[in-house]
Amino acid sequence: MIRNLLPILILLSGWSAAWAEPTGFTLIGGARSVRIPVEIQNNIILIPLRINGSFEMNFILDTGVKTTILVEPVISPFLALDSVRKVLVRGLGDGNAIEAAMARNVSIALPGVEGRGINLLVLPEGIISYSGMFGKPVYGIIGYEIFNQFIVELNYQQKYIQLYNPFEFKLLGRWSRLPIGLNRSKPYVTAEMTDFRGEHIKSEWLIDTGASMAISLFDERLPVPEKAIEAFLGQGLSGNVYGKMARVKTFQLGDFIFEDVITGYPEPGSLNLPESDSAVWYGNIGAEVISRFRIIFDYGNEQIFLRKNSEFKSKFEYNVSGIEVVASGLAYDVYLVTYVRPGSPAEYAGLKVNDELISVNGSPVIGLTIEDIYTQLSKRIGRNALVKVRRNGAVFKFSFPLTEDL
Repeated sequence: MIRNLLPILILLSGWSAAWAEPTGFTLIGGARSVRIPVEIQNNIILIPLRINGSFEMNFILDTGVKTTILVEPVISPFLALDSVRKVLVRGLGDGNAIEAAMARNVSIALPGVEGRGINLLVLPEGIISYSGMFGKPVYGIIGYEIFNQFIVELNYQQKYIQLYNPFEFKLLGRWSRLPIGLNRSKPYVTAEMTDFRGEHIKSEWLIDTGASMAISLFDERLPVPEKAIEAFLGQGLSGNVYGKMARVKTFQLGDFIFEDVITGYPEPGSLNLPESDSAVWYGNIGAEVISRFRIIFDYGNEQIFLRKNSEFKSKFEYNVSGIEVVASGLAYDVYLVTYVRPGSPAEYAGLKVNDELISVNGSPVIGLTIEDIYTQLSKRIGRNALVKVRRNGAVFKFSFPLTEDL
């Protein structure tokens, strides 16, 4: 079931490179590599880390960010942060620039890895939260500092990442190599899309492990297919992004070809991309594509290596229920509807934003994870979903068909 995160484009002002300390991640004990077990939800990787000796926290591993970001500032008083300076930041979405804080000389530890002299961007309270999406505390995002320091292998099926000392790395077995380019510390790759008109479009695409949708198109000149549906496309740093969702005929990455790929078309003007980025950023390749490979990132030599896994030929799916849900409450066991897709069977049935789920298809939500909720909502395609909700103290029951419109 697809729940969307957006690439976090960070533009800083009031902060100079001369003030930044160089990142310093190393493998403990001079190891050649370290394997770190990770949790994966909706193809988004959560890695465990500690900041300045803190308790272990979940962070999203995201090739779309340069600076490590703390999105839950309520814990910052417990992290012994110092040398803090105010900065202005902007991300994707329809909001304005945000005043945040930048802390330097931060220590970040992962299993088998230690890092010192790292910058940490601390967002103000209430700007963005990922915990409700995952149904557990998720405190931030980390990306470039890891990918730039090591050769990084992502294994989605066995749920681990492997960090290699780049000076001792040897590629074993047969892999497909693709060159990449780094722009503002983000990896871009050449790929080709065949759209609904049969037109072939070859361009540069951002490889974004922190965006869950298979493909998102950021060139507003592209026409949207007639067979498209309204959609919530994701949550960015500067607000939510809405638009259309459709399928493109094919998407080719090197010698690998995908068909009928689910694609997001943001509303014109909703991304607020600066001109310098829109010139190189045609769109992004998200985790729904990336997770179909074992993939190795080698930033130092500007290349990636790919080996397809057993999910490679799986059909690209989307959230046919038409509703988005977040977990809330101290134990993340209260499930609230946050979006109802316009024109969807769920809307026609009468579901509304802020409805609290009580049961789905006869299963009480007590004891279910948010992954379980989405599984319940998606497993009855071709039949009706049965939902019981609480609204303003009253209980309502709804039934609506789960049909694929794309």
